[in-house]
Amino acid sequence: MFDKKLYQETISQLHASEEILTEVKSMTYKHKKHRRLSRIIPLAAALTVLFCMAAAAAYGLVRYQDPTAMIRAFFGENVSSGQGVVEYDEQGRLITNLPAWERVPVDETLAEKLIAPYIFEVNETAVWEDYTLCVEAVLYDAGTGAGLIYYTVENPNGVDGYEVFVDGALWWPAQSPVFTRLQGPDCCYIDTAMTTQTKLYLCSYFITGDTADSVNIGIGPGADRIQVNDITLDLPTSSLADLTLAGGAVTVSPISIQLDRETLGLPTDNDPDRIVLRYADGSEYVVEDEDSFVSNHTYALSDGTLITYTFNRIVDTHSVTAVEINGALYQ
Repeated sequence: MFDKKLYQETISQLHASEEILTEVKSMTYKHKKHRRLSRIIPLAAALTVLFCMAAAAAYGLVRYQDPTAMIRAFFGENVSSGQGVVEYDEQGRLITNLPAWERVPVDETLAEKLIAPYIFEVNETAVWEDYTLCVEAVLYDAGTGAGLIYYTVENPNGVDGYEVFVDGALWWPAQSPVFTRLQGPDCCYIDTAMTTQTKLYLCSYFITGDTADSVNIGIGPGADRIQVNDITLDLPTSSLADLTLAGGAVTVSPISIQLDRETLGLPTDNDPDRIVLRYADGSEYVVEDEDSFVSNHTYALSDGTLITYTFNRIVDTHSVTAVEINGALYQ
């Protein structure tokens, strides 16, 4: 057993080289901080040749007709809330350090208003032997560079070799017969309500880190991880109902928040210890609280002065009155 969150951060630090990233994923386990956080850093390394066949997904901007299952998987209670997990191995070394998280029911009315109009149908496939990856739909907020991809992995003989962690995150170990990957920083979770023995429904929370017009998602052999059959997804250019505070240094969308730490006067080499959204009715959403060992974001990316988090619930940006960051209130 290993600290999956620590591992994913170390892997994401190899973001500058997708080839090396996939090779390291297939061979090693490394430690990671307890947060669901990745950093983009320069990496001086020899590049290997990446063999892949990419197909462009010319899906257009057609609304996903029935996004209910997708919305519940990304923002609902398909994953149970957890009190946090801290585990040590027989030598007393910390191997799992996962903060508590809370999942809440989906507000269907809010979802229909703020989320559903921006979910676009894709229905593009990539195949590896008996396995078929099908991208159902994509949502992307150009304002924060954060997005969601809802996809399936199907095999009529059964899908196996994957692991699911207590918080719902899914991982393909090195010995898996197959694996899927998004080229770029992301974290993948399983849709427990829809998944069967022969078909996985998966949720990718991803962050582009800057303006991007496309992302690649693919499937390939678990033993190789260099040869991948990719689908290129064109990303929408629209922003969701974004709220900006502190002169634009804080941007909040229904699915994510982005902070410009330099403008806010925060250290750029440290992550905020506490981020809380405050609503007009007096309620609050604790995105991160290190002192209380709570983390209610699904993924985060630190890229220079910017740090971006994806939410585990839908945020009504029209009702947010302030954002608290490390004790400072921005409104």
